[in-house]
Amino acid sequence: MESETLKKEKSDYSEPFDLDVLLGALKKGIFGKNVIFRDTIGSTNVFLKELAQRDLPEGTVVVADEQSAGLGRLGRQWFSKKGENLLFSILLRPRIPPNRLFVLTMVLALAGIDAVQKMSGISAKIKWPNDIYIGEKKLGGILTEFAVKQGVVEYVVLGMGLNVNWSPQAEHRLLYPTSSIFLETHKKVSRERLLGNLLKRFEAFYEEVLGEVNPGEGFYKRWNEKSAILEKSVVIETGKERVEGVAAGIDQDGALTLITTEGLERKFVCGDVSVQLNASEV
Repeated sequence: MESETLKKEKSDYSEPFDLDVLLGALKKGIFGKNVIFRDTIGSTNVFLKELAQRDLPEGTVVVADEQSAGLGRLGRQWFSKKGENLLFSILLRPRIPPNRLFVLTMVLALAGIDAVQKMSGISAKIKWPNDIYIGEKKLGGILTEFAVKQGVVEYVVLGMGLNVNWSPQAEHRLLYPTSSIFLETHKKVSRERLLGNLLKRFEAFYEEVLGEVNPGEGFYKRWNEKSAILEKSVVIETGKERVEGVAAGIDQDGALTLITTEGLERKFVCGDVSVQLNASEV
């Protein structure tokens, strides 16, 4: 079966997002009922968090062609060229305990790599805790933010930036190796159809999560199988310490299990991870 890569030849996809195409793809799902598009916005996550406090319905999606103050983890800036990538956030109001919210990041990452593979043939991996990678280069990232009141989740906002038709090697302000679907395949894809595919996949995963007694139990094995760091020598920096070891897996709560160079088993719930290359790889 052929991939869904857009076959129409077009030299430049640096153009406004076609909302009608996305709505056509999502007309039967929960994510097609309330889609908000902005040509330029500060941050889709910040915007949606403000709206979430006004009883906005679950399934609301905010999409932007450009972010002037895009956010990544730990307050970092997310840089993206206008009209070339996917920048969106989703509002959820899940009936799961706060300590299990990591499963939502997990299933959005899985939906992302599934959609990328279907549209382009690229087999991407997940780099703990929230990034999508192709080899050693970053393809996308997820920012999960939420509010809890009296032990109950009020809302969750999941934001994703995904490099689609961009040529990031031309940029000088990037802090780490970065790639895109176009850079890997030399083909342009429809951002609208890619997002529609991703959201439909995510909706199926989300329904499964809500129907499980132990949310995430059916997903964490696949998340580990798609891990970019599993069984590799890594360094994790938490801000308080720097630890070297072998990544042994990610548990159902989202913690990374590391076998340290001293032979100890330790778990980390946050931190920056980098893979240590062998001398032959340098």
